[in-house]
Amino acid sequence: MDQARVTDSGAYAYLSALVLLYSSVHACGPYRVGNVRLRARCAYTNNPPTSAFRGFGGMQVVFGYESQMDLVARELGISPADIRKRNALTRGDILPVGQPIETEVFLGQTIDAVCDRAGPKPEPSGRRRAVGRGIASNIQSYGRLVWLNDSAAAWVGWHLDGSVTVRCGVPDIGGGQASSLAQIAAEILGTAMQQITVHFGDSALTPLAGTTTATRQLLMSGNAVYEACVLLRDGVLRAVAEEAGQPFEGLRLEPGRVTGPRFEMDLRDALVACRRRNVPIEALGSFFGPKGKPVVRDLKADRVFPDFTFGTHLCDLEVDLDTGKVRLLRYLAAHDVGRAINPRSVEGQISGAVVQGLGMALLEEVAIEDGVNLTGGFFQYLIPTATDVPDIETVILESGEGLGPFGARGIGEPPIGPPCAAVASAVHDAVGTRPHVLPITPERVLECVDAGEKSDRRADASP
Repeated sequence: MDQARVTDSGAYAYLSALVLLYSSVHACGPYRVGNVRLRARCAYTNNPPTSAFRGFGGMQVVFGYESQMDLVARELGISPADIRKRNALTRGDILPVGQPIETEVFLGQTIDAVCDRAGPKPEPSGRRRAVGRGIASNIQSYGRLVWLNDSAAAWVGWHLDGSVTVRCGVPDIGGGQASSLAQIAAEILGTAMQQITVHFGDSALTPLAGTTTATRQLLMSGNAVYEACVLLRDGVLRAVAEEAGQPFEGLRLEPGRVTGPRFEMDLRDALVACRRRNVPIEALGSFFGPKGKPVVRDLKADRVFPDFTFGTHLCDLEVDLDTGKVRLLRYLAAHDVGRAINPRSVEGQISGAVVQGLGMALLEEVAIEDGVNLTGGFFQYLIPTATDVPDIETVILESGEGLGPFGARGIGEPPIGPPCAAVASAVHDAVGTRPHVLPITPERVLECVDAGEKSDRRADASP
């Protein structure tokens, strides 16, 4: 594979170089590619500056490599699902940049999950209608670049009534970051969720946790809370073991009590025993992300990101062959999240990212002329509404292989990658020609319809 990529950074660089770095690492997708040459540059232009967005470089390249996979599948007469499964990365494979895949890859399972659930392709609703199905897979990193020396901290403490306070500077921007910390604490400390209070956001009153970016908070703050809770749990259980003459290995925390073989102690009494024995009932947990050597020029390193999340989406849509209008019929998204700390939050993250991706695929376009942005508002820049998208059907797979607490993987950004490619594949399946420009507007769909019909006429006319 030989790729050359020049990105339009606009008049100022902002984060364009880092976005391009992410794109370069992810450029070959979740597949084994034995020979790669990639040349990438950012260019200053007179256009408005560009910067970070959900997916941060990893999602921009999905449209390209998934289009390639579909074209190769058609050329070889292999199903889109099968060609992806044949070439999927596995544990131990090495990315072109030099980083090995150290955790289990459930890409094949995500492909099977959406294909099995989808069943047969729907029939067109009438004359001059065509139905298409497309699938797209992706790889997306979670956690910041390893040479940034990332870290996060959290404080967890028991009160003598058995309630728990968690303090962490994580900014919760609506993704359930704070509630996930409470769930982690509840699981380790055997405490009911309603007994846990989380103080977050204000770094003047909480330990530093860094930004809610790069799908890093569950990995970083989640592990910091996990470490603090393990310290707390083990301290209390050791104090109880010494106080009651019980074996430490047989003790466990349950809601409101400490239990063991033929043994039980009220948690409040256990906390008093800790005070009596000078055992802390609060702890500071710190987590330091994986480290790696900085890459100065040539992107070649044994580790660039902590780990990756994999997924596959399937889209069914109907095309009006006279108007080019696309109507989404069904959308399925499957991701291996390692461990779903909060399944409802995972579903919400996947659904929200898919809707954003569908907006980019079908509606959202910034028109620029001579460096001037002509898209002045939402009356011109169209975003999806509830009438534009079907219910997103999510499939959550749990390999338990992530680097987050309990083996969780990050899921905030990965689902935004496949929608553009899945929609393009479905349009190709419906009309016989693949769109190459986003968004896939009715005008561009009609160009594909015309190209497909001309191709059919040439095929019919050939001897």
